Amino acid sequence: MPKISVIIPTYNRATMVCECVASVLATGWTELEVIVVDDCSPDNTEDELRRRFRGDSRVRYLRNARNSFQAVSRNNGARMATGDYLFFLDDDNKVDSHIFAELIAAFERHPDAGLVAPLAVHQRPGKENVIWTLGSDFNRWTSQPRDRGANLPFSQENVTETEYVTTYSPNAFMVPRTVFEKVGGFLEYYVAIFEESDLGWRIREMGYAAFIASKARTDHYGYLEPGCVSKLRQLGIERPVRTFYFARNRLVFARRHFTFIQILSVAFIFAPLSAAYYCIVAFKNRRPDIAWAYLKGTLVGIFGVWKRH
Repeated sequence: MPKISVIIPTYNRATMVCECVASVLATGWTELEVIVVDDCSPDNTEDELRRRFRGDSRVRYLRNARNSFQAVSRNNGARMATGDYLFFLDDDNKVDSHIFAELIAAFERHPDAGLVAPLAVHQRPGKENVIWTLGSDFNRWTSQPRDRGANLPFSQENVTETEYVTTYSPNAFMVPRTVFEKVGGFLEYYVAIFEESDLGWRIREMGYAAFIASKARTDHYGYLEPGCVSKLRQLGIERPVRTFYFARNRLVFARRHFTFIQILSVAFIFAPLSAAYYCIVAFKNRRPDIAWAYLKGTLVGIFGVWKRH
């Protein structure tokens, strides 16, 4: 039985991350370690984890030296991991008890796979029991994400295949340690947003396959921070810092992976139109700081200096 290292980055979500960890431990997978990477939470995350899982050697806690966001947190967790497979999991999930057995089975069915992800099912209020994606990709002329089966009710009728081809996976995915090390881990220049997409694309570009394993399931509950507007959260622009990286990294990702003509389309047609839309939505919700962050991120993404590696 291969050893699985579950890496869960978290920030200021003490109760939620504990529920996530508990669901992972309840899978009963024998060879398992859970590494919670705390991105300098100001709440009682460390105290709650130690209280809930004291004495359980499978649970390991790592606190970043400073607030560094997801890409750094995931890489830090991977460096600490000892498993044969690395399972990256967002802290707002509760996984199904069979998730690891199904993910490993998918790797066994597809020896060429470099990434296998569970089927994520939304459970947040107002969007319960609907599919997140049955395969993720991007429109290379607009950089808009394309998620097969998004928002369909989760049912046998809508999930008919054992595996669905994908280019990456948001939220939760498993990668063999050897593949992760070969591609060089997450590109930390992204900071947050698109680092998952970039990792998946680099894995695919190295000749590996990637799949959504439909029999492996995780329930995604989402998280709305206090003071955040639900509409903006759904668009991924609930905070200025996140908004800046969302806008900037869309351009960075396109410049790394699309053709020259496609990059021009994204940068000088879609990105300005997208910025106008997001700014209007932000102003309508009385968040001019969000509008400015998106505009700044777009300009930096188009004209700024960026790192390819």
